[in-house]
Amino acid sequence: MREVMGLKTPLKIDLCMWTKNGEASLPKVLEQIDKVIPHENVCCKILVDDNSTDRTTKIAEEYGWKIYSNPSHGVPSGANEALRHVDQEFFASFEQDVLLSPFWWSKMQKYMNDPQVGCAQGIRVSTQPMLKAIDQWQYANQHEKLWFSLDNNIFRTKTVRILQGFPETCPVFCDSALVKRFQNQSYKWIVDMNVVSLHIRSGLKESVNHQFKLMDICYLCQHSPECVSKGKPNLKNMLKIFITSPIRGIQIANRQNCPKAIFAYPLVRFYYVDATSKFWKKDKR
Repeated sequence: MREVMGLKTPLKIDLCMWTKNGEASLPKVLEQIDKVIPHENVCCKILVDDNSTDRTTKIAEEYGWKIYSNPSHGVPSGANEALRHVDQEFFASFEQDVLLSPFWWSKMQKYMNDPQVGCAQGIRVSTQPMLKAIDQWQYANQHEKLWFSLDNNIFRTKTVRILQGFPETCPVFCDSALVKRFQNQSYKWIVDMNVVSLHIRSGLKESVNHQFKLMDICYLCQHSPECVSKGKPNLKNMLKIFITSPIRGIQIANRQNCPKAIFAYPLVRFYYVDATSKFWKKDKR
């Protein structure tokens, strides 16, 4: 709540989402957003669709979202198109397969009282039990890693516009590229590890295939100035993954009480090495 002429008024925000064939998960995701964010705090619901061939846009309209077309392809283009229609001082960004934490609104809005905070977000774990165990272990033990994303965030609109919007030079790591812009201008990007949303995933195969596709897309922009994974893969790190992943899988299985992690974690990591090596080979042609 904010003080206006002695009266308390609710913080108003616009909601933004970018979609691509999200029919399967979208009803649950939109319903959860309506439950978590009070109606009186929501001004406009902006959804940018990337040429979906299913009922994505119809579902969104049923939940009161205004539909716009992605002028290009991918998340950065969709995010910038959504930003173009934002009128409020703050806006939230969501993806079509993330179920918002019940505590998201009560926690995130408070961070925006600091004018230097340009973005605040929670984290998300998979709905698939085996992948969820891996996610939880990584969050608990890889303290040096910062878990940036664009799927459950509140932004200060002015800050994002000052930074020229969402970087379109990196279609995969748009979040990391945007964080770099924040840091270069001394704006704060808050990650609250206690606000946990759910990433809808059906299984291990879906997850690794998704990662492989991202790596393939990443190859297309690896020489851009804002690319976070440009250049040749680090062979030392790749070898380290091969050696340590089976051991790490056993640790996760024991600590998270998830025996399947013994083979699941190494598989995910080996798949990453395979995808990385393939885009390296493309670069050498």
